[in-house]
Amino acid sequence: MSMAQPAPQSPLMLEKHVERARHRARRVLWVESAWSAVQWPLGLVGGYALSGLLRVPQSLPDTLHAFLLAGVGGGAIALAARHLSRLPPPRRSAIDRRIETRSGLRHQPLAALDDFPADGEETALWQRHMERLRGSIGTLRTGLPRLHWTFERKIGWAGFAAALLSAAILAGPAAPSRLEAAFLPGVDDIDVPLPQIEAWVDLPDYAPGAPIFLSRQTTPPRIPQDAKLTIHITGARSGPHLLGVDIGDVGIKQLDPGSWSFVTRLSHSGRLSVRSRGRTIGEWTFTIEPDLAPEVSWKAPPSVAKESPDIVLPWQVAQAHGVARLEAQIGLAAKPALPLIDLAIPLKGEPHKAEGAFEADLTESLWAGEAVTIRLHATSRSGRQATSPVEKLTLPSRAFHDPIARALVALRHRFGLERETAAQTADELRTLAQTLPSDETGSTLALFYAAAQLDDPYTERARENTLGLCWAVALYLEDLRNSDRETAQANLEIRAAQKAVQNQIAHMRALGKDGHSEAEQQELATRMKRLKEALDQRMQALMQRSMQLGSVIPDMGGDAGDGSDPVSRLMRRLQSDAANGHSDDALKRLDDLSKMTERMRSATPQDLAQIAQQMQARARAQAQKATLHDLVRRETTLLDHVQARLGIGQRNARDAQQNQNQDVSTMSTAELLKRLGMAPPPDMDEPQSPPPAPAPVLSAEETTAQHEQRRDDHAVQRALQMVAKLLNDDIKSLTGKTMDGLAKADKDMHAVRQALANVQDGPAEIAIRKVLKDLAETGQQMSEAQKGKNHGGGPLALLPTMGTGNHAQGGKGKGDQNQADSDDEDSEGDGGNKSDRDPLGRKLGKGHSGADTDGTVPDADSREKAREIERELRRRDADRTRPQSELDYLDRLLKSY
Repeated sequence: MSMAQPAPQSPLMLEKHVERARHRARRVLWVESAWSAVQWPLGLVGGYALSGLLRVPQSLPDTLHAFLLAGVGGGAIALAARHLSRLPPPRRSAIDRRIETRSGLRHQPLAALDDFPADGEETALWQRHMERLRGSIGTLRTGLPRLHWTFERKIGWAGFAAALLSAAILAGPAAPSRLEAAFLPGVDDIDVPLPQIEAWVDLPDYAPGAPIFLSRQTTPPRIPQDAKLTIHITGARSGPHLLGVDIGDVGIKQLDPGSWSFVTRLSHSGRLSVRSRGRTIGEWTFTIEPDLAPEVSWKAPPSVAKESPDIVLPWQVAQAHGVARLEAQIGLAAKPALPLIDLAIPLKGEPHKAEGAFEADLTESLWAGEAVTIRLHATSRSGRQATSPVEKLTLPSRAFHDPIARALVALRHRFGLERETAAQTADELRTLAQTLPSDETGSTLALFYAAAQLDDPYTERARENTLGLCWAVALYLEDLRNSDRETAQANLEIRAAQKAVQNQIAHMRALGKDGHSEAEQQELATRMKRLKEALDQRMQALMQRSMQLGSVIPDMGGDAGDGSDPVSRLMRRLQSDAANGHSDDALKRLDDLSKMTERMRSATPQDLAQIAQQMQARARAQAQKATLHDLVRRETTLLDHVQARLGIGQRNARDAQQNQNQDVSTMSTAELLKRLGMAPPPDMDEPQSPPPAPAPVLSAEETTAQHEQRRDDHAVQRALQMVAKLLNDDIKSLTGKTMDGLAKADKDMHAVRQALANVQDGPAEIAIRKVLKDLAETGQQMSEAQKGKNHGGGPLALLPTMGTGNHAQGGKGKGDQNQADSDDEDSEGDGGNKSDRDPLGRKLGKGHSGADTDGTVPDADSREKAREIERELRRRDADRTRPQSELDYLDRLLKSY
């Protein structure tokens, strides 16, 4: 049975098939012939790799390393190019023989494909022959390149491979990094120690705090935006660089040949890494807390106060890092293009969250009686700004009853809003000046002077001077209508002095740092002195009027001229705030002075009588506090007597025991562990309590003296108990409240008397301590009960509230009255309403901290004592004569140190 012949291929397809096979065979033959040409270049590169595993190139300076690598690479390329260029191209016959050999073809059919008849005629027999030839050619193969090795080369490459394998085994896990460092100059392998890195984050100015030090293992906490990252790198052979999150500008500074410093700002969250010579020496993931704009809004719509022409602006503001400034921006609704009026709202420091209600008197403004738009503008500590929604309000205007004063205010209003020309205003001013009484020469001259300024177009500040004169004359005429000429003149001088102080504060504020110069402060002091003199004259006039009406106002603090009265203290604070650059606070205190003078101006006999009653209540409250202080002092004396009678022998024994406890060498191990704040194990023996010291033996004279002193103390305690009852009744008559502390003190005083009668000084000492605690509680209760104006507390009727309603209050809903009370306490001196102090004058704690809070005396040698205890524990751990359980516990404990 004959085998089937393969189907003949067309001449064109067979030609393409053969041509592709010849291309493959040509490449295979070239590789086989090129192998011998590249053996030396490969050997050169392999030798360099072997030296890299042995860390020879990377131990050189980077420059020599780069030159060596360039020489090896260049030499290998040159050798390969030289040998390859000399290789002859594969011959056609060799290519065909390779294909025929690998494909199993016989009789060289590829060479026969190019045959042709000798006579040039293709007969049918020739065609049949060619078809059979083409049909005999099946799949053409070229095979893989066969590399020819001589015996010498096999020996050489085998030895080289063994050396390379041995070096890789010796390098171990560091082999890849050594090869990388060998072929990449400027890159270190893992055998080179990492450079030392110190990194920390300095918090921004708007979020102060301690620097945050970074390590390779810890994840940094949330960091405020724009914090400054500082990185110091020591021991690096070349300059490191930062990679990662968008860090903006980076300040790079080389400190010395091996040290670098990086400084940048962190503004985006992400991963940041420090790389040096191909290795990461520090990497952190930062979570940045964005610095958002403040949240400012209206707590309630703006309104007008019920009992005064002030506007009330309820506000609330919050920002994570504190609000530096808050102001109300007021614009005229009819003319939005006009400049805004900025009212600074005082804040308590730079609060994170605050709310309050700001009151301001804008009756002097040209926009009084007009519809205005009001919005709040807040600025955070970092400079971020935000505004609240716009609210509308009609500003209240001051009511004038004098007809000429009303006309002047109306004229000032029209001229200020440009509803009249300067010429029309000057004519009306002359007309009004002529209608004034003949005895009002000063007011007449002031109006004629204002009209003359408007007539001269070259006069500077004519408009401002005219507006100011109109307002001053109107107020003077209104005061003259309601009081005598001396009072009106005093009020005019006070307002002029206040305006001068206000202008100086604004001038110092505009100058910035230059406004704190000695000359500017001296000018402010001069103007403040004039204001004080004007206020003193007004107070003297008020006192004279009070005496004429039969009401004598008490002295409101301090001797004349000593500067201890509330007005002088307020003015000193005002000047201090202005000198220190706190212009907002200074203007606020100036506003308090203005309100105080307004109360003085409108004071009535009823007001004077109220002040007298209030001062009497205050004097009575101060007398009650003095009585309580005397009770505390005398009870303390009784406590001293009791403690002295306890016996010097007992005190000496107790002192000796305390001194013995201070010697760590005599303490038990359990006591040492307790001193370190650690609980000893249950099986560790506790020290036995020392036997009680024997009672001291007293002589007959000492016994008699103690009995007499104990009898006197019993009588004094009885008297103090009666005083405490009377004091409780007096406080109840003033405030309407009974002091629970005095009621408990009465019971404890009775216990003291019984202990003294039974010759028991120990229980007497305990009872007296309870009495002192009751009296301290009474002091706090008394201060709370005496806060009202009729109970001896609160501001005087003619004194400013000093911030009521105008300051920020805490986020937990504290009332504004708290701030007022606090300021009033400061202004009242030692007799003020100090609700946070005990009868001894010390600050009382809140909540669970009822002890002294004026300050604590730190234990300066506490750390040294802890070190001494640790050294003693180590000494005992080295003493092998101790119980094995104790030694095992000390071994486990000291391993962590």
